[in-house]
Amino acid sequence: MVSRHLSLVSRQRDDVGGICKLFRRCFLILLAFCCLTFSVAAQKDRAIGDVQGEKNSSSYEKDSVRLTGIVTARLKGGFFLQSPDDKTDGNPNTSEGIYVYTRSEPTGDAAIGNLISVTGIVTEYRPKQEPQSLPITELSMYKDKDVIKVISKTNALPKPIILSADDFKSNKIDGLEKYEGMRVSVTEMTVVAPTNGRVNEKTGASESDGTFYGVLKGTPRPLREPGYDIYDYSFLSDKERETLKKNTPKIAIFDHNPERLRVESAEQLGAQPINAPAFAEIKNLTGVVHYAYRAYSILVDADNKPAVSNLVKATPLPALTANQFSIAATNVERLFDDEDDPNIKEPLITSEGFEKRLKKISLAVRNYLQSPDVVGVIEMENLAVLKKLAARLNQDAEASGKPNPKYEAYLVEGNDIGGIDSGFLVKSSRVEVLETKQFGKDEKFQNPVSKSDVSLYDRPPFLLRAAIKDPKTNQPLEFTVIVNHLKSLRGYNDDKDAPFVRLKKKLQAEFLAKYVAERLKTNPNERLALIGDLNAFQFNDGITDIIGTLKGTPVGKDAVLNASEDLLNPDLTNLVDLMKPASQRYSYSFDGNAQVLDHFLINDRLKKHLAGFGYARLNADFPETYRNDDTRVERFSDHDVAIGYFTFEERK
Repeated sequence: MVSRHLSLVSRQRDDVGGICKLFRRCFLILLAFCCLTFSVAAQKDRAIGDVQGEKNSSSYEKDSVRLTGIVTARLKGGFFLQSPDDKTDGNPNTSEGIYVYTRSEPTGDAAIGNLISVTGIVTEYRPKQEPQSLPITELSMYKDKDVIKVISKTNALPKPIILSADDFKSNKIDGLEKYEGMRVSVTEMTVVAPTNGRVNEKTGASESDGTFYGVLKGTPRPLREPGYDIYDYSFLSDKERETLKKNTPKIAIFDHNPERLRVESAEQLGAQPINAPAFAEIKNLTGVVHYAYRAYSILVDADNKPAVSNLVKATPLPALTANQFSIAATNVERLFDDEDDPNIKEPLITSEGFEKRLKKISLAVRNYLQSPDVVGVIEMENLAVLKKLAARLNQDAEASGKPNPKYEAYLVEGNDIGGIDSGFLVKSSRVEVLETKQFGKDEKFQNPVSKSDVSLYDRPPFLLRAAIKDPKTNQPLEFTVIVNHLKSLRGYNDDKDAPFVRLKKKLQAEFLAKYVAERLKTNPNERLALIGDLNAFQFNDGITDIIGTLKGTPVGKDAVLNASEDLLNPDLTNLVDLMKPASQRYSYSFDGNAQVLDHFLINDRLKKHLAGFGYARLNADFPETYRNDDTRVERFSDHDVAIGYFTFEERK
């Protein structure tokens, strides 16, 4: 009896335990349902215009909301949503479009033309690599709880806003905030910076990324202007800004050219890239407004086929007269060959890729630059590669029926860890080399960040002293050229690296200015030129005045953060400053702003021989994909070639 009784009690306890387990399961299910219901209920219905608001940042940031609109564009990681035309808030200062971030390719529910409701968290996005950037108001979806509900399909898309000059009158960097995420159209656009792309350095092949810059037709081409960039200025703290104003009251502010439009022709799913050179004309371009790289962008609709015309080509320079000689400077953009150099960890180029680059550069030097007497070459691997280029130039000249220029190569290794150096190609059929000399290689300075001593120059200045015979008098005319490749602008505004980069650039310019001053003091009659990629604008950028220092005309301490003393007397002339019209003062294009990085400075004695100066438009204005075609000259580099023409007689 006792055993039976215990067995019964045991069964009763098992039953109670089972009931408890069942109760707990029901409770958890009910709790989950309540939480889900609460979560969905917490996502309040909002209008897109209300979420966007009239400011750069949304007042609903971090709120969970539900938005309703028509899908207007699809990207790899999200889609755009816009209010139907009959559901807008009527406020022209609030955008009716928004980007919905899905983290992966959107589902079929977010098909273009679908009217949907979607839930998510309102966020203000800035890319990590661009912290000093305007924020993008987005709706971020989380897969575990946010949903898309299709209300209807195949709806007509909202009509695009036609952009006009009035949209850019404010000249503010956030002038198009009111259209963020909305469909817009440009009736007529002029391309101001060519389509970019990705280069496979090993093969030399390039692939278009479909991105170029344009302005409304009739708007002047945006050029980099003097002063401290407004983005860097705007994101200073109040204390930093007050200090800047106090210490440099005359500092100029560069407005960053907000009239630029960044066009991403291949960003929408299914869209094909538009490969256009600068000055191309584009009609009826339509897409949605986004924001990237400190510029408002138009993501072109996948089914939009704008008309593209005025596809310019490179034009050869005038041939030299019998009474002229020429000096050029070209950045050949990391010219490496197909042989391994054990001293550096350089990229090893395929034989086909190296051959293509030699062919394009040879075509440029012979047929478009008219075989200059002296060519300063920047970003060359070593002397062996420069000799290969010289041999190719001589070979191709003879093969084409022209006289052999007998180019000879001169280069001395520097300190660059990437293995690029500066050198000269000299046409020995006309020019006698009297001296070559590298200087500054052993100069050191203390890195203000690491506190260690480092080389002042990665690519030390390289000097050529030469003579060329006057064909009339048969007397030699001597001149001196110094080719330079100063520290790049990389890290110039980086919180960590800026002190080092800025100091290095300043000290490089001062060292070179002192060297030239001492040289001209010893020989005032020397005809001297400073050429090359100086990685600085032709004016004070508010941080350093590199070119002013090299000319002997630095701005005062009240107009630049890192001022230099006047180290040169008499001054040099930067030939860029003499160019007319001013719209031609550029050798490079960066983020849609045409700018000068490649300079040609001369002293008064050489200036008396000056016949002309300009840039051979072979690279900066042309799409990256032109690099693939070895039958055409364009895009053997990303810099245009600076070239000066000189006469044998002195001009008064």
